[in-house]
Amino acid sequence: MRDGDGKGQPPDGAPIKPQPILVTRVLEVGPPLVPRQSPPAKGAPPKPSAASALDAIPPIAPRTRPEAPDVMKVEAPAESLWDSVEALIDDVDAGFGAIVDEGNGPRTQRDNASSIARSPSGGLSNARELFLQLATAHVRHVRDFMIDVKAGQATAEWLSLCEPAMQSVQKMAEQLELRELVTALDAYVKALRAAAESSGLVVDDAARTYLEATYEPLVALLPAAFALDAVKSKREGIIVRSLLLQVPGVGKVTIDKLFSSGLSTLDALFAARPDEIALTTGVDKEIAEKLSERFQRYKKELQSTTLDEDRSGEHQKLAELGRELDKHHRDFERAEKEDDGHAKRAARKAREATWLEIKVLLARLGEVERVAAIDKMPFAQKVTELRKIAGG
Repeated sequence: MRDGDGKGQPPDGAPIKPQPILVTRVLEVGPPLVPRQSPPAKGAPPKPSAASALDAIPPIAPRTRPEAPDVMKVEAPAESLWDSVEALIDDVDAGFGAIVDEGNGPRTQRDNASSIARSPSGGLSNARELFLQLATAHVRHVRDFMIDVKAGQATAEWLSLCEPAMQSVQKMAEQLELRELVTALDAYVKALRAAAESSGLVVDDAARTYLEATYEPLVALLPAAFALDAVKSKREGIIVRSLLLQVPGVGKVTIDKLFSSGLSTLDALFAARPDEIALTTGVDKEIAEKLSERFQRYKKELQSTTLDEDRSGEHQKLAELGRELDKHHRDFERAEKEDDGHAKRAARKAREATWLEIKVLLARLGEVERVAAIDKMPFAQKVTELRKIAGG
């Protein structure tokens, strides 16, 4: 009962309701239950008392609720593989053999490259892990090239970039005695040389067939480095959607019509004529003509791109587009301060168009993850990130 005014007491004659008793189950307190044992033999020390047994139980640390995740926290975009292993690639000839020699005893023969991931710990295991990282980085140009080969868009300039990379991977595989992989790499290098001898500006059909046939065993043996499907799907998805949105009058409705009609890949859009696009999708003929023109122009851009090992031309173009984006963004901010609606709309339109061009170029460079990360950033931060990628 409470003191004072008697509040909380039941009226006279009323039955007193029993208050619920809270019972808390204590889990995992004390040692686990063990089966009953036979009494100790004569002369055995006496069992400890219940009190002493309880005293021996270590105190249980209080349980604390884990901190809730910060849903407002924005993770920085992960550093691309291109940036993280470029230094390792420069030193691979000097350092890789030393790691191989750290293995105890004679090298273990490995006939299948898939055994790399299942290797035991030790020096050889470290070498195989490094091999996977370096091989994946070395063949980045090769993956881009083979995506273009399968799409019928590859230019012969790619060949001079791919052969040195494959020879470096082959040298590492030889040191690890991955004989099956070495054989497959040798066959693909021969296909590259044959393509260089037979092709003109664009890789011809015969060379394309030879390259595809010799590349498939590499995918089977080392999918982490050579597989194309996931890379191609992500890269092509960004490029196709960005090119479509560059066409005036094209929005989500038109894109849905195109995709539902099977016009969702570069191959299909390169081959489709304006009248076919209009007929199969139901979009306006004028828009169909603009779509066809944009994709044909992109195809010519691919064929006229000059390539070198660092892809410096594409990085230079990226730097130029970054400066354009910065200019359009500053124009937008100035128009916003001056409350100039017309200038603000024009700057916003130019800013969006430039960003779409940048997305296409970043996807071409293999920076798919960065596209996804930068796409969510404000435009001022987009400009900063692009400066980092372009190196200025």
